[in-house]
This record gives sequence, structure tokens and C-alpha cells, in this order.
Amino acid sequence: MIAIYLAEYASAGLRAWAKPAIEILAGIPTIVYGVFALMVIGPFFKMLGATVGLEINATSALTAGFVMGIMIIPFVSSLSDDIITQVPRSLRDGSLGLGATKSETIRQVVLPAALPGIIGAFLLAASRAIGETMIVVLAAGNSPVLHANPLEAISTVTITIVNQLTGDTDFASPQALVAFALGLTLFVITLALNIVALYIVRKYREQYE
Repeated sequence: MIAIYLAEYASAGLRAWAKPAIEILAGIPTIVYGVFALMVIGPFFKMLGATVGLEINATSALTAGFVMGIMIIPFVSSLSDDIITQVPRSLRDGSLGLGATKSETIRQVVLPAALPGIIGAFLLAASRAIGETMIVVLAAGNSPVLHANPLEAISTVTITIVNQLTGDTDFASPQALVAFALGLTLFVITLALNIVALYIVRKYREQYE
């Protein structure tokens, strides 16, 4: 939605400062996001939960997920904006000339033309989130208990890899082998995402001269 607004609706003046401001988020180290989640977002969610009668841990899946969502915004929005602006102007003019409204042109012409690139942007952001370490180490709570409650502390695959390989560990030890197995699992998940994205791109790709 940010990309569509900046590419199709925003004025040149707004776009001139809004797009660089969003891209600045991509250059912030993830450790900064982790500290921000631990010191600001976590206590805020805990206080917010107390006001509405919910028990929310300061370090929880909600805290880590919220901050990771902020982290991947510039990847999706900036790449999608660049792709949308590269759709030929003649396609927009042809759609408008046939009587379509601006919103119909965006939905039925611009987005289908830009869909392969937008899927790639989502894939890049998802891969970044799956492999994220510092934010979840600081904000997720490192609780190796399997549950579906986002308000409680959790542990992730990347946290477990860090824990298994921290310290003086022999690479032939069971702890190291567990870490390698988890790394292979992450690789398989990312590969599956790439395969699905490639299928979607090939199915919906439209060629424009």
C-alpha cells in the first residue's frame, strides 16, 4: 500500500522526502531494532495489556513480530515502488482512455504488470525475516516451549542455533550437529519459498512490449 501510494497518488514533493525516509529504515542495524523492541515496544505492550486485562510478556512473539514487521517495511515498499514506477506509462494511458478509473487501472493493469517484481520483494522480506537473529534473541524471550500464544515468550530456530554454537563447542558434538540440522531446515524452508514464488511469477507473468 505504501508503494502504491508513493508511485500513483503522492505528489512529487512528498515522494522526494518520504521514499528516502523509508529507505533509511533498511540501513538501521538489526541489533538496534532488537534493543528498541526490548526497551520500548516490549514494555509498551505489557503496559497496554495490563490496561485491557491481558497478561502480555515484555519479551514475546508479539514484540518480536511487530518489530520485525517494521524492519521489513522498507524492503517491500521500496522495491515494490521501484517496480510499479517502471510499468510503462502507455499502459496507464490506454486503460484511462478506455474509461477505467485510476483505482481500476492500478488493480487491473499496473499491479498485474508489476506482480513478478512485487512477489520478489515479498520473498526477499520473508527470507530476511526467517533468518533474523538479533531481534528474536533480544525480544522473543528464548523460551523453548511449543505453544501458539503470541503473548508468551518463544524460541526460534535461529535462537537455538545461536545457543547451540555459543562457547567452545566441538563441531562433532551433538549440539553442533543440532545447529547444522536446524540450519539445513532453514535452507529447505527458504528454498520452498523460492519455488512457490517462482511458480506464482510464471503463472501470472504478463509480457509487455
